[in-house]
Amino acid sequence: MIFSKIKKYFLQKEILQASHTRNRVVANNKIKNIGILSTLALNDVHEFQEKVKKLFPGHRSVNWYCYREFHKSDEKSFHHFSENDFNWKGKIKDVSLQIFADTDFDILICYFDTNHIFLESLVQQSQACFKIGFSNVNQSLFDLEISEQIANVDSFHAELEKYLQILGSIDAS
Repeated sequence: MIFSKIKKYFLQKEILQASHTRNRVVANNKIKNIGILSTLALNDVHEFQEKVKKLFPGHRSVNWYCYREFHKSDEKSFHHFSENDFNWKGKIKDVSLQIFADTDFDILICYFDTNHIFLESLVQQSQACFKIGFSNVNQSLFDLEISEQIANVDSFHAELEKYLQILGSIDAS
């Protein structure tokens, strides 16, 4: 119990420090690699990776990771992470999750609309070139925030497509 509070404290401290030193980047390159972050509950309802594949047809790779609460009975998965994948100082200790964070995605799309310390930490540690998310989360995390409800994923995608066309990252359809 106390370790979980310490872990959350260090994660929050690191996110706050990174927000002061982060440089904003404008994505104007064509999109090839896409990363997706979400919670397991939201992903089960909306199937984000399938919707992103439809939004960006023919792209080389779409990689995704979902947060799920830790249970001893859960099998190890290369698409799920939990609070146990972070050490007590808030650093990633799972190798596959660290590889995801170190991958230079052209865009990282984050499907969560509430503050979530583990997802926010992973977004902050990600080496993605352009980070996109919902506006009612931590403003310092994303390069592009779209004001929409998580239930309106299709509307979110329509706005995302408009902005990426303006930036020249995707071709007009």
